[in-house]
Amino acid sequence: MRDRRVKLVIAGLVLVFFLSYLITQMVMVSKAEIETQIAMSETVYKTINTKCFVVRDEQYIVNSAKGTTISFAGNAQRVAKGDTVSMIFKTDEDAKTYLRITEITEELEHYNTLAGQANIQAVDVHSLSSKIETKLSDYLDSIDKGDFKKADENINSFGNFVTSKQISTGEVLNLNDKITALTNELQTLQAKKTAYSEVKSERAGYYLKGADGYENTIDFTKINELTTKDVEKAINSKPQEVKSDVVGRTVGSFDWYILCSIDTDKTIDLKDNADIFINFPYSGVEKLKGTIYKIGDRTENKTLVIIKCNLMNDALADFRIEDVQLITEEYTGYKIKNLAIRTVDGQTGVYVVSGNLIDFRKVHIAYNDGEYSIVDNPDGDWGYIRLYDEVVTKGVEMYDNKLV
Repeated sequence: MRDRRVKLVIAGLVLVFFLSYLITQMVMVSKAEIETQIAMSETVYKTINTKCFVVRDEQYIVNSAKGTTISFAGNAQRVAKGDTVSMIFKTDEDAKTYLRITEITEELEHYNTLAGQANIQAVDVHSLSSKIETKLSDYLDSIDKGDFKKADENINSFGNFVTSKQISTGEVLNLNDKITALTNELQTLQAKKTAYSEVKSERAGYYLKGADGYENTIDFTKINELTTKDVEKAINSKPQEVKSDVVGRTVGSFDWYILCSIDTDKTIDLKDNADIFINFPYSGVEKLKGTIYKIGDRTENKTLVIIKCNLMNDALADFRIEDVQLITEEYTGYKIKNLAIRTVDGQTGVYVVSGNLIDFRKVHIAYNDGEYSIVDNPDGDWGYIRLYDEVVTKGVEMYDNKLV
């Protein structure tokens, strides 16, 4: 009798194991038959892609002096009439001496400031630690973006905060020897006579380094007289030779213009005086704000579009002939493959994996490019797709509460 019970128990355990194995295999096979993607928020743009020619109110800065030039003003920096924008040194050695004097002066200011901090007892160490972390993060971010000027500023600030923390925590730093050595070097260099010529701005505006030869291709004062052919000719033109005495440029007007010749059928919805955002995809500049200054002559195939901008910085200063994207529409939502979108009982939606079950979630399609759609839930209603949902992009016989 006992043997029979043992056999029944063993048989039951075998049956349970077999059923568990069978169910597991069915689930694995079911899961293997589907593909999914995670619903993540993205922004896409509907754009007009074209080439442009950039026009500014540019005037050459000329100086006949020969030698080594050192810029005083940064690229795209505001200058007043009469400001010194650069200095031309007679020899390379004179230029190096001047730069070293400038460098020592800054170092002395820095060390004298630190020496003064050594006498301050009440310093917020926690605040310094936070600033150290922030500047290190800013430095790494600047390196990633290729902004080495900003990276240099951030690493200098990082070093300053580290030294301040060392002082505030009682570490003894011998700054006097350093200050004395720098002072002696400065006095020696200042005793040398350096020959140089100052280059001054003849008008107020933005200072731009160098020249590209396109400054006179289109007359800034005749912006309202341009035609589509004028712009196309400029886009396809070659730069003019720049004379050797040109050492930079000034841009007198805040406003500058992006000139485009666009397929006429793509310009139907563009309107004068409307705000528009522009991407420069190969320069890393995104969503530059501008205004449609003028929609010019229309031919059967092309239309002139002039966009006005008034922002100027180092990243924009050298734009001339560029690939641009004019953003006409912007959509933010979940970017989902169109293969995942289905219609069930008159409702548009997607199936998502929730645990070991399949659920149907509704979607609102905001934008469709043929392969992907941007979907959202504009009214916040229940039963719609949510962030991080695991959306089924491939699978057959989908239905609510299906086991996977």
